[in-house]
Order: sequence, then C-alpha cells, then structure tokens
Amino acid sequence: MPPITSDDVEASTEFTPAVCRAGYLQFSGNRNFTNPCVQSRAFFWCKSGKGSFLVNGHEYTLEAQDLYLLPWNRSIQYQPDRDDPMFTGHVHLVPDYRPGSRWVPNVPHQPSDEGYNSPDRSDVDWPELEGVVHFKINAGDNIALLLDYTIRSFLRSKGSNESEARHLGSLLVGELLRLKNTDHTAAQRYPEELLRMVAHVEARYMRSITVSELADMIGRSRSHVLKLFRHHMGISAKHYIINRQLKQACELLLSTTRSIAEVGQAVGISDPYHFSKLFRRHLKVSPSSFRTNHGPISQPSETHS
Repeated sequence: MPPITSDDVEASTEFTPAVCRAGYLQFSGNRNFTNPCVQSRAFFWCKSGKGSFLVNGHEYTLEAQDLYLLPWNRSIQYQPDRDDPMFTGHVHLVPDYRPGSRWVPNVPHQPSDEGYNSPDRSDVDWPELEGVVHFKINAGDNIALLLDYTIRSFLRSKGSNESEARHLGSLLVGELLRLKNTDHTAAQRYPEELLRMVAHVEARYMRSITVSELADMIGRSRSHVLKLFRHHMGISAKHYIINRQLKQACELLLSTTRSIAEVGQAVGISDPYHFSKLFRRHLKVSPSSFRTNHGPISQPSETHS
C-alpha cells in the first residue's frame, strides 16, 4: 500500500499504529549481522555501550542514550564495538495496521517472512521524520520510560494482546511527535557544567566514576560538583552515579541470564558483596529477589532486531 500522508492522518480515523515487536538485546562484540528489509518504523535505543550501524548503506554512530527512528523497509547492519558492545532496546512500530485484519505480532525482516508486503500494513508520511532520525534522550525522559514499559509489556505478553499493542502504538506516536517538536529549552535550565557531567555519567557509569573524576573533567572542586547536583538534581553526585548503575543493573537482571556478580561487574561494581549491599540499600530488595519477582523476561531473537 502507498504511504498515508499527514493530511490523511488528520482527516481519517483509519490511521491505526501498533507495536508489532519489541525487546532488549545485548550485542556481542565479535559478531555483526544484517537484516535485509525490515518493514517497520523502529525506535532503536542504545542504553549502554557503543557501536555503529548502517541503514541502506549509510553509517551512524551509536552511544549511550542515542535514540534513532529508523525508516520503513530498511536494510540494516549492526556493528557493535568489540570492547564495549551496545545494549539496546528496540520497538517496532507499524504506523498503520488495518483494524480487523489478522493480528501477527511480528515484523518481516526478509522477503520470506510472514506478512512481507502485506496490504494490511503500511507506512505513514511524517514530515521531518523521514529516513533515519536521531534524538539524544535521558533515561528519565517520557519517551525512555514509555519505551521501557512497551518492551516489558510486549515481552511478557509475547505480543498476544492486540488491544494493548495498538494502544501503546498510539502513545508512542504521540510521544514521538512531541519529541520532534521539542525545542530543548528545558535542558537550558541546567548549567552547562552539570549537563556535561550528566552526559559523562551516562556514557561511563559502568567504569566506576568518582566525584573527583567529575570535578577534574570540568576543572572545578569536588564541593562545587556536590553543590551543583544537590541544587539541581536533589541528590548527591555519588548517589546520582549509583542510581544510574542500579538502573542498568535492573535492566540486565530482567533481560539477561548473567549471574549477580556479572551484572555488578557490567555496571562498574566489581565486588559482588558490595553490589548486593548497594542494591538492597537503595531498592529495598536483593538482586536475586528482584529478578525472581519481576522476571525472567525472554530474550528476543539474536538475528532479528
């Protein structure tokens, strides 16, 4: 079917987005792979690590908190960094999935896949959102929280809840359009020094960042760093770093089968006893109990993302 235009979207109630696939994926540093023709608009979010990818022959870099909107019917090749391969979230959106048609909670990645070129699925013409679109987000942004919720909901239901998948699709479209129209003035309320430190934490929290390291980075004293975090973030710089480490630890506990010690090492806390102690102190539950109570979550296919 031809793409629906923005005028069609405004004039018609037939524009019905749906989430048809979602998951987390920890890439391996020694493996690249390609999907030749993915029929979705995908949210591709780097949560940690780094790497790059090629869409239709054009290369894009990938670092922590990069979010890309990927185009319909794309060829994509993933190239994880060998030393620090990316851990990603991905949500596949079908912009218009015809109501009443057979529900298939999956997205074709090659011509032989079910639903390839289906007349029940089509792209939408969104001005300024064509091709590959890049956003830089923070873990606490609405779009980040919604993507996390969408992925977990989809993995738990295995996509069987069509009504929920359509509702989440509509929410994601709305959040995407708001994100596109954001002028980022909110970020300017924070001092540039603080923004630089926050970006540094996002990119390197898994390497045991210290407050002194942050101070050296901006050329100021430790007390100045502590004051900035207390005044603008409401917590100490040390607690901000720990919170970021534990947030990622929660993701890994739910989305991988790594041991507790391996999860601690992955987020920069090498002593397993210290990791468990920090986790229990801040989240009021042990890492093993957290994993038991909230999972396990099945892994998406390694070759489809």
